[in-house]
Amino acid sequence: MTTHATGIEPRQLRPYQTEAVEAVESDWADGIRRVGVVLPTGAGKSTVIGKLTSNAYHQGERVVLIAHREELCRQMIRDLKAVDPSIPDSDIGFVIAADDDHHCPIVAATLQTLRSARRLKSLGKRTRIFWDEVHHAAADGFHMTFSDLGGYDGAYMCGFTATMRRQQRTRVGLGDVIEKIAYSKDLKWAIDNNFLVRPKGLTVRLDNLNALNDIRTVAGDFAQGEMAAVMEAATSFVVDAVKLHAKDRRPIVFAASVEAAHSIAQALNSQDYPAVAVTGEQSYHERAVHYEAYRNGEVRALVTVMVLTEGADFPMCDCVILARPTRSANLYSQMIGRALRLYDNKDDALVLDLTGSARNMRLTSLPQILPGVPTRVVGGDGSDILEPVTTEEEREVLRPIRERRRGPVEMVSIDIISGRTREVLWLETPRGIPFISLTDGWIVFLWPQNGVKHGATAWAVGNINTRTREGGWMGKEERYLRLDHAIEYAERSIPQAGFVLPRRGAHWHSSNQEPSVEQKRLARSLGIVEYEDMTKGRLSDEISIVFAARVLDAAVRG
Repeated sequence: MTTHATGIEPRQLRPYQTEAVEAVESDWADGIRRVGVVLPTGAGKSTVIGKLTSNAYHQGERVVLIAHREELCRQMIRDLKAVDPSIPDSDIGFVIAADDDHHCPIVAATLQTLRSARRLKSLGKRTRIFWDEVHHAAADGFHMTFSDLGGYDGAYMCGFTATMRRQQRTRVGLGDVIEKIAYSKDLKWAIDNNFLVRPKGLTVRLDNLNALNDIRTVAGDFAQGEMAAVMEAATSFVVDAVKLHAKDRRPIVFAASVEAAHSIAQALNSQDYPAVAVTGEQSYHERAVHYEAYRNGEVRALVTVMVLTEGADFPMCDCVILARPTRSANLYSQMIGRALRLYDNKDDALVLDLTGSARNMRLTSLPQILPGVPTRVVGGDGSDILEPVTTEEEREVLRPIRERRRGPVEMVSIDIISGRTREVLWLETPRGIPFISLTDGWIVFLWPQNGVKHGATAWAVGNINTRTREGGWMGKEERYLRLDHAIEYAERSIPQAGFVLPRRGAHWHSSNQEPSVEQKRLARSLGIVEYEDMTKGRLSDEISIVFAARVLDAAVRG
């Protein structure tokens, strides 16, 4: 329907975007003030934000849209105007650096600008807060700004992200900010339902990058300085790979450092492949000029460091080149998501990985994020490399990382839905089945009705031994209960069966004790990534999740 005031046709939401809006507003109506929406990169989170903002505006609410990057703020406003062209420009503003439209009923602001007490005070009371890339909420400065905005005091809030997990442990957890996940869809679902294009992988193995195997891990990924040194020395090989494998594509190249980004862009230009570097050192307006050149085809490639991992909307991009290897599944997903948006005459997206020729068990790759996606492995000259899996240990280690959590789940479904972090130590399998790990291989778990996790409203309580596979339903019958009742039934039944309920705050679990040698040996055999950097409690959780997943996840549907 055309808006009479502007003559512009409002953007129509996809069905799942409408579902997300309705889910958020329903939870708010039920008194749950801080909720989250999880949608994969490229699935249109900012369109959902736009519709929620429009609804709030027409209800007389004062709205603030927050994010940690100016690109994200401007994208949210752009999509708001597309969803509802009837809102006057005079009612929409920015509080970013020199922009100070604090009087507007709808304001988009960077968290960095709002650290200023004066800017925060001038913004006034806001009754609706929409936070894009909310997985950064654990950062102390950002969390304090959110609190000062009234995030815990009267406002209704919704946070948006492609992954409701943070990479590092900090004083504040995501579970402290988000009370409940109102709506969630994952990357595989979006691809399978044709809302994103299907990727294909090409891994280029280069002898010159074998030094990656010797780099330390810091906070779950390569030590930045060491990785940058390796990759900066490989600029010519990156350019050769781009020219050989992406000559007819519109790539975004992720570099390891600012220096590497400029070197790669300069080298590509010298090879008649128009490219420009985009880095955080540039102002937003400088970057915007480069974005426009890429969109209109003046530039074939954007080369960036971390600026375009979030909030970059370039649907014409049909290739990402990872000249910045990573051990982080979150970061890898964000990078490949840049190429997955739908676009005219775009049939697929190429994910070009550059890595060493030596076998590296700890490097995230496309098949680990999306098992089954076609992937070729080639050498520097483009010839195919056959990679046989030679041992049982290698078979185990090379299974998809997505089947193993990187750490204790930051937000277990039970904590979110019940509205609080429980004292009992609940864990969750990769397919989302909640369970409690007991002694001698026993676990107690919650099973969704008909084995369908998504949208489940009734759960049965079961037990199984992960070693012997014996078990059954608690109470000897398959009885489905509301989730909160099922949780209480499970926690009540465990002591009655002679087991001790594991507590989240137990000293051995919450302290920084080093894992035992036996734990580390088992973790390595199970292929648990980054086990060397884990505490005893965290690694214990990881091991429990692997064993529980083996006996539960194969039967989960949806």
